[in-house]
Amino acid sequence: MGDIVLLDEQTINKIAAGEVVDRPASIVKELVENSIDAKATSVTVEIKKGGISYICITDNGTGFKSDDIELAFERHATSKIRKEEDLQSITSMGFRGEALASVAAISKITLTTKNENEDIGTKVKVEAGNIISKEEFATVTGTKIEIRDVFYNVPARFKFLKKDYTEAGYIEDAVTRIALANPQISIKYINNGKTIIQTNGAGNLRDTIYDIFGKEIYDAVIPINYETQDMKLFGMLGLPSISRSTRTQQFTYINNRYVKDKTISSAIDRACEEKYAINKHPFIVINIYINPATIDVNVHPAKLEVKFSDEAKVFDNVYHAVRSALENNSRQNNPFTIAKAQLDEQEKRITIDDTQIENEDKQIEQISKDLINNGVIPTKNEKKYDFESSFQKLYAKPKVEEHSNINNLLESLNEKVGDINTEIEETVDKKEEENEDTQEIVQQPTFEVESYEDSTIDKVEATYEYIGTVYDTYIIIRMKDKIYFVDQHAAHERYLFEQIKEAYYKKEQSTQMLLIPLLVGVSAKEMDIVKNNMDMFEDAGFILEEFGDNTVKISGVPNVGYNIDHKSMFKDIISELSGTEKTERQQKEWRFLATLACKAAVKGGTKLDVEEQKRLVDNMICLDNPFNCPHGRPTAIPFTRYEIERKFMRK
Repeated sequence: MGDIVLLDEQTINKIAAGEVVDRPASIVKELVENSIDAKATSVTVEIKKGGISYICITDNGTGFKSDDIELAFERHATSKIRKEEDLQSITSMGFRGEALASVAAISKITLTTKNENEDIGTKVKVEAGNIISKEEFATVTGTKIEIRDVFYNVPARFKFLKKDYTEAGYIEDAVTRIALANPQISIKYINNGKTIIQTNGAGNLRDTIYDIFGKEIYDAVIPINYETQDMKLFGMLGLPSISRSTRTQQFTYINNRYVKDKTISSAIDRACEEKYAINKHPFIVINIYINPATIDVNVHPAKLEVKFSDEAKVFDNVYHAVRSALENNSRQNNPFTIAKAQLDEQEKRITIDDTQIENEDKQIEQISKDLINNGVIPTKNEKKYDFESSFQKLYAKPKVEEHSNINNLLESLNEKVGDINTEIEETVDKKEEENEDTQEIVQQPTFEVESYEDSTIDKVEATYEYIGTVYDTYIIIRMKDKIYFVDQHAAHERYLFEQIKEAYYKKEQSTQMLLIPLLVGVSAKEMDIVKNNMDMFEDAGFILEEFGDNTVKISGVPNVGYNIDHKSMFKDIISELSGTEKTERQQKEWRFLATLACKAAVKGGTKLDVEEQKRLVDNMICLDNPFNCPHGRPTAIPFTRYEIERKFMRK
């Protein structure tokens, strides 16, 4: 007799259940998703002792039809799909028909339900996959499923469960992920009689974030709203102030289904470069709506992974969605953006005014020529010049129609009559003195254009008010109703980074030769790093050569910054590169240049004079991306008058 046998049905069911249900949190996830598929607008999850002894899911969905209840506990029984082709256009949360059968196989279930089209409900009891009883039961439309003694008949799995509070934490995570994907559904989570989560179901994601995470996160998120022909991306992104060192607060969804995907995570990381500190990850909730035919969700037992027909397109869309959210927020709230916008508007206004003045001058020039050519010239005995009567004489109808702007121009010119009369008088007297016997035509008078109020001050500086500095580190400026503290190191680091990066990629970096070369001792590993990245050092402006087995000779350094400890800077760059050996070239170069800028920037505590401080702020305003240093720290922090008055209890 052979060794291969067919397993009995009970064993098969337990094996299948183990693939779908690995802990109580899996039960909650699967059953709440069934409630969502049943069009529920309110779902309550209640557990006791970490969900091991008791789980109850209650919803107000459409409910089971009485004829479907017994079949619902069979494996691969589902109302979501009918044939193989349906797998290519899945829009529901569930589709395999395994969840309820798997839960029933390893627990004791009581299901009470009533379909919206039936007058009476049904109550069913199931143990280890077997229906014990079924009866009619008076209840409201919807479904209530009570699960007791999880894994009571699978001791091998039961002994691997964690402590009650740990399992309860997993359930809380599952409920949180579902609630964030469905802000239009009111979800309540109760643990041992205490309400842990309760969302209002009003459909506002930001309100749902407040209900789950509180005011700190709520106040520090910005919207993501990005749409292309193939995808729509919606969600919320946390600012750098609430970033974390792990991805535990990153919630990524495909068509409302929570997934973990490297492509999406990589796109988020790339979009947040230079905005967040190194090794910090943003809080994010992002839902990607995409044609179901372009993805495959049937690749993981818990449906946590998907496959895309075009990963590059997903990456690009996520990147641009997150990047756009950050840039829009920076443009609206960052002081440097506000100042730059004011400067651009100011330059635009001056350009318009200059054009108007130029046109006016041309018209005046033409009018003056017309006056001269028609003999309307002041004589020796005619010191005062009546411009208005001369205009009326010269431009009488029908000529007025040919100069339709004359009336407006007259008003402008009359304001200058006094100055022009004086100038004409002086010109006539001078001409008469030069040639008393010869009457000459007086040439067109000239006069200066009035200067503008801000034409004598620096245009950039005019967009803010310099207040002072504290601790020789923070520059204080005022802009409209806010006061900003500018970190001189972070600001200078960002400015140098942009300069160094531009010169690096254009291969225009200048080198400062050292009078006495530096000898830097390195380890064998560090020497390999220097050799492997020698072209990067050279493009940045270093002149290096190997000087023995464990020594590098530095003859030239990048010509940036001042009072730099070049030896320390070189060692720090090597240290930074040691952690990026497996990263792509662009990321490695970015970290290299960021470290170089950081070491070259003016340090906190270094005293700068007022002009140096103002020049630093001016330089920042002119940058396209001045909002953070390349390592992610903010360059400026605002304080409103309201916040200050709150501190003094005036508000």
